[in-house]
Amino acid sequence: MAMRTRFLFAALAGMLAIAPASSAQQVISFDDAVSIALDQNVTLRRAKNSVESQTTSLAQAKAARLPNLNLSSNAGRNWGLQFDLTTGRLENQSSDRFSLNASSGVTLFNGFQIGASIDQARASLAAQEAALERSEQTVVFTVITNYLQVILDQEQIRIREEDLEAQQRQLERITEFVRVGQRPISDQYSQEATVANAEATLLTAQRALQLSEARLISTLQLDPLQNYSFTAPSAEAISLAARTYDPNDLLVAAYEARADLQAQKYVISAAEEGMTIAKSSSLPRVSESAGFGTSYSSFGRDPLTGQKSSFGSQMTDNRSESIGISLSVPVFNRFQTRSSVERAQVQLNNASLDLESLEQSIALDVRQSYLDYQTAVKRLEVTEKQLRASQQALEVEQARYDVASSTLVELTQARANYVNSESQRVQAIYQFHLQHRLIEYYLGILNPAESLF
Repeated sequence: MAMRTRFLFAALAGMLAIAPASSAQQVISFDDAVSIALDQNVTLRRAKNSVESQTTSLAQAKAARLPNLNLSSNAGRNWGLQFDLTTGRLENQSSDRFSLNASSGVTLFNGFQIGASIDQARASLAAQEAALERSEQTVVFTVITNYLQVILDQEQIRIREEDLEAQQRQLERITEFVRVGQRPISDQYSQEATVANAEATLLTAQRALQLSEARLISTLQLDPLQNYSFTAPSAEAISLAARTYDPNDLLVAAYEARADLQAQKYVISAAEEGMTIAKSSSLPRVSESAGFGTSYSSFGRDPLTGQKSSFGSQMTDNRSESIGISLSVPVFNRFQTRSSVERAQVQLNNASLDLESLEQSIALDVRQSYLDYQTAVKRLEVTEKQLRASQQALEVEQARYDVASSTLVELTQARANYVNSESQRVQAIYQFHLQHRLIEYYLGILNPAESLF
């Protein structure tokens, strides 16, 4: 058994020796995170693909106004019983043939369908471009939310580490008090439990940071096996200057700037053009066509001399050209036009309903974000007072406990209140900043190039 154990330890040591060293941490700032997200986010890349696809659709719709051109050629050899023009008899022989044809056509009028199709494709492209702009803002706001959560968790870890250090120093003082007989041994045991609880709280905070970083890494589409470090200024370095907003002005600004609202309006325009396209199938169609053809046959003879004609002379003499205009008037198409118009009308109605729903949603979001921002501003004031008071209370309790005028329970409670106040203060700072950026997002003016703080 001992030999087997030594063998397992030796194998484990060998594996650790050959294992690759973990790569160094990659430091990512907020600007780096935004740049990475705009370049790698899957949702955003799909939106860009949709814009490219719609650009192709617009080009195809415009090309419908151009004439087409088709070329065709045919060559072959025949064997067997064939009629010989020279002898006027059926003979068993072989013959060669060749033909060349070209045709072109252009639509002169098709019930305004081409123009409506171009306008529809142009409106759809504008809708996709506006949707892409909104998608960029959504990705940036997601990065802001996740990034703020990461640095908030970093601040929480700092608070818990400072609390753990303070509790450990307090344990050292209490241990000395107990040694000289100034405090009962129960205070030492209680403080040891408090230190252990602080360590557990720190571990929980560290776990929360790991989860927040994992969410941010997923948003940025980064390699989850690599190590990353996200940097940001401390809470004290962030500007806390409150802004004054008017809810009515916010709503008007949102209606003017929201890209998704503009996209929905373009969708309605495209649906209106769809109505024109559906109605156009009941109107006449006019088209123009032209053609050219020539051919060669080994049986070809000169009508005057009876000699075989050359390839070049036959290609010249056998030419045929044509030009024509066609008119098509639909009389009855089994109610297809009516069905198409009804479907197009339903799509237009649904697009209008979606616009109304979006406007209501924007109004609600803007109103709620305004109220949340006001609450965040008030919370800044409250947490600042709370932190100042709890810090003073802790200093007083610490001084009273040092002179045996207070109990450890009172001191522990005072420190817990101070740590909680500091945690609430940090949360209020980052929530205040997040609510400001949330207003920008709901207004549709969130700028990807703007720094986080």
